[in-house]
Amino acid sequence: MTMSQKKLKTTPEFKIGDFVRVKLGTWDEDMPKSRMGHIQGYASSTRLYNEQGVTVTHREQYNVYMTNGKTLKFHEMFLEHVDEEG
Repeated sequence: MTMSQKKLKTTPEFKIGDFVRVKLGTWDEDMPKSRMGHIQGYASSTRLYNEQGVTVTHREQYNVYMTNGKTLKFHEMFLEHVDEEG
């Protein structure tokens, strides 16, 4: 029996470079008023060692480079994609 991982469909997937907004109700003293920034990278990852080698899986936290030049860490549940209209 093999175990598989499933992601909830309600949680959007983010890629490095995606333009995102931090959802209302989330607070950080270094967050700009626009609440916007780019996904800069993954804040954490897990390494799984097995017969096939090493598998790296990224966790649900991201480093976000905010429009004020600060980099903040957020869980994906507090982020939303920004479309072309903002």
